[in-house]
Amino acid sequence: MSTARQLYREELSRCRDSFNQVDLRRERGYLMKLTTFSANIENILPSIPRSNHENLFRELLLQRIFTSFDQNFLSAGELVKLRGSNVLFKKSDGPKIYCTYHLGSYRLLTTVLFRQGIDCVQLLGSNMNRDQGGEITELFDRIRQKYGLTNVFKIVDAGSPSAGLTMLRELKAGRSLVVYIDGSPETAPEPGEEDKFLSVRFGQRRLLTRKGVGYLSHAAKVPIVPVVSYREPDMTNVLHCLKAIKPIPKSDREMYCQEAMQQLYDAFWPYLVKYPEQWEGWNYIHSFLEPESHGNNFYKRPSKRPSFNEARYTLCDLETAPILFDRRLYQTYEITEDLRDLLLNLSTVDSISDVVGQELFSELLDLEVLH
Repeated sequence: MSTARQLYREELSRCRDSFNQVDLRRERGYLMKLTTFSANIENILPSIPRSNHENLFRELLLQRIFTSFDQNFLSAGELVKLRGSNVLFKKSDGPKIYCTYHLGSYRLLTTVLFRQGIDCVQLLGSNMNRDQGGEITELFDRIRQKYGLTNVFKIVDAGSPSAGLTMLRELKAGRSLVVYIDGSPETAPEPGEEDKFLSVRFGQRRLLTRKGVGYLSHAAKVPIVPVVSYREPDMTNVLHCLKAIKPIPKSDREMYCQEAMQQLYDAFWPYLVKYPEQWEGWNYIHSFLEPESHGNNFYKRPSKRPSFNEARYTLCDLETAPILFDRRLYQTYEITEDLRDLLLNLSTVDSISDVVGQELFSELLDLEVLH
């Protein structure tokens, strides 16, 4: 008779078989999503060759299917391996702020904590709360019924103006928070929100990240517990609990927020390097990148025979028109088919400026499309 773990792996194997039958390149928007994913990797983790990016992207799409399966499979939490400071998963020593990342089967953290008897308050973006909040609450009702639990599960809408005060009240009432620290597409910086973000190092770039978690930890005198979720090659889900970050009494709140957020991203980095194909953040992290300052190119002389700057730009054939995608600044330029064909065949042209005109030629040089 098959064990629960064997049955689980068989189900995931069926998910993979179904996924492999889909021709992703025929899916609407696939090329632009892949190009953005690829640009994000190059900006943050350039050690991964561009030739590997599409395979990583396909694997990430499959991992998202696995994650959705895990959320609806009530017994998935029973098969999770707990590593690190397991005592932090227990209902003891008061409430905590559990900070996790969109890596692996990240949704299992809340269900594992809940099954340990911990009162959980989940912070969700407004869109996620609207689309899946009812479904998630129903899932926890089923878990409560199956395991005979009496503890609390709540959702707080991150987009609510009172979200911060609500979470502070929940912490002071003894309930623990679960927060996805690496953000989501709907929590990216907006004009006028500069005071809500701070800058942290992340690979080769700097990110803007919300500082609310650090503020709540300091104000409520509650530790931050980083937890990393990942899926091992044998399909085993792991929740690795890392060293808690504890606020220092009477310390400077702004300084603590900065140091705590940097520690959270530093703690995540080794796992991202090891399991890059499991991080959903590659699909949206460009919205959090701090703009880079670049030197003045006024005195830069173009080479005698300019070439297409493939390191910075990608040509994408979309349904309506060809697109030139700037992988550094994440800007798109709609171009003509003639210009696309020219950029792909520059070696056959004696004088680019004679073909496109001096004005467009200068613009292509200024934008570093040609170098």
